[in-house]
Amino acid sequence: MSLLGISTNSWFGFDLDDTLHEFRRASALASDQLFQAIHTAKHININTLRDDYRVILRSATANAFTDGRTSTEYRRERFDRLLQMHGVNEPPLLERLLEVYHDSLRENLTLKDGALHLLQTLHKRGKNIIVITEGPADAQEWTVRELGIQPYIDVLVTTNEVGRSKVDGLFGVVLNKYNIATDEIVYFGDNPVRDIEAARAEGILAVLYDTTGSTNLEDTNALRVNSWANVADILIRGE
Repeated sequence: MSLLGISTNSWFGFDLDDTLHEFRRASALASDQLFQAIHTAKHININTLRDDYRVILRSATANAFTDGRTSTEYRRERFDRLLQMHGVNEPPLLERLLEVYHDSLRENLTLKDGALHLLQTLHKRGKNIIVITEGPADAQEWTVRELGIQPYIDVLVTTNEVGRSKVDGLFGVVLNKYNIATDEIVYFGDNPVRDIEAARAEGILAVLYDTTGSTNLEDTNALRVNSWANVADILIRGE
């Protein structure tokens, strides 16, 4: 099937972070606020904090959030490690940093261009919308509420909830749990490996969302879109 035939699909799946909303941007801005708060309190160089935090993130997110903890628990662990690296052990400061990060994240949450219109279009056409994403369940539920897209999402599944990452069988578990046939669903994500290859391994029609590339609607093995307006237009035309 080419992408032009998706108007007949009954299920539309999406990744969340950096597919439906600007997660990297919001997270980066929240991290900057975190570093600034530590610098103000302890006069530690911001660039040093940024470099140290990158190292922490690489190891802390390696399990793709499959161990069932909450977003606050993950963040508290990361922020505490960052402080400990600089000899700081102050629980009140740690709690303040959690608030700073959370407040900044909320302030900077932004939907991708055309995402809301696409979800509304799918909803009006009676399509089932499922979000399959990696991350803590509480954080992803909070995110869809804050973005205002919860009314359009029928199912939200996270690695944290299921205990498997996308590259470790999450898609197959989802298909079985919700009795979704592979020919009924199309899935969109921004990561070529964790979204596209993992979904295709389960027989799902998977489409790369990449605003920096060109749109390909025909080649099943290399389907991609560079804007949500492309997908909404296909649905509206009914091709």
